Amino acid sequence: MSIWVDANGWPVPSYLLLGCLALEILYFRGWSMITSGIQAKQASRATRPAGPGGSPTGMAQWYAWLWRGIFFSSALFAFLLTSSAPIDFLSGRLLWVHMVQHIFLLGVVPPLLIAGAPLLPLWLGLPRRARRLFKAGVSLKIRRASYRAGSWLLHRSALATALFVAGIWVWHWPLLYDLALTNSAIHDWLEHTTFLAVSVFFWAQIIPAPPFQIRSGHLGRMGCIALAIIQNVMLAAVLGFAQTPSYAPYAHLALSLGGLTALQDQHLGAGIMWTFGDLPFGVAFSVLLHQWLTIQLGVDGEVELREKQRA
Repeated sequence: MSIWVDANGWPVPSYLLLGCLALEILYFRGWSMITSGIQAKQASRATRPAGPGGSPTGMAQWYAWLWRGIFFSSALFAFLLTSSAPIDFLSGRLLWVHMVQHIFLLGVVPPLLIAGAPLLPLWLGLPRRARRLFKAGVSLKIRRASYRAGSWLLHRSALATALFVAGIWVWHWPLLYDLALTNSAIHDWLEHTTFLAVSVFFWAQIIPAPPFQIRSGHLGRMGCIALAIIQNVMLAAVLGFAQTPSYAPYAHLALSLGGLTALQDQHLGAGIMWTFGDLPFGVAFSVLLHQWLTIQLGVDGEVELREKQRA
């Protein structure tokens, strides 16, 4: 069997490929409605005389949704790449490839997905009849309760961080890790689903995504990211400084692909986790720090200006 296709002859499992294609079509349809509405409002405002202090918010909104569309498409592409037959084949024989797969599921796909703000475009992308049937079948009370539940979850950054850390460490416990390696159903449907669920919950606390709003401040979100980096470094250190292979399926291989021993393969995987695994968190931390400093400098500047005016 070629490593480029799975047992059914697909480079990516057919149900994942078709599912992502359907999501992309729905998202693009809703995204087009949103951006067309923004452009229409901008055109109507252009015919009116600009008021004092007016700002071109319409273009800013359009560019924001342009980037959200790019982020969402990138998330689906990264997910399909992670689920492709070559990655799946190599991850069962090379621990470092498996770690790269986990990095994508924990630190690449979820933040891109959240940054794409998919709820509103996917809802608008549904056929109008489907939206009407949903509204008719689900009472307003239930819809409001669902919205409140979503808002409640976005205000639980400590819980999200705890579940994120627990999900990573539990599935890297040798007993469960070995079980996932030897059982494809557990590997694909339990381990990877857990990674996606806890990481989406975590990144939803960090990245604003309409229609929900984040109440956690910049310092609180930076604290959550710092904890995620610390636990990642700790896990990488446990694997990187191990004197014997931690996972039996890799230890049973005489030599990994590329001529690496099982222990060398594990140390390489730990090094990738320690460096590239921290990269998404480092980028998010840097962005939040820049935003926080900008706010602080702006506040300090206003205070200085008021003091000069009083003097």
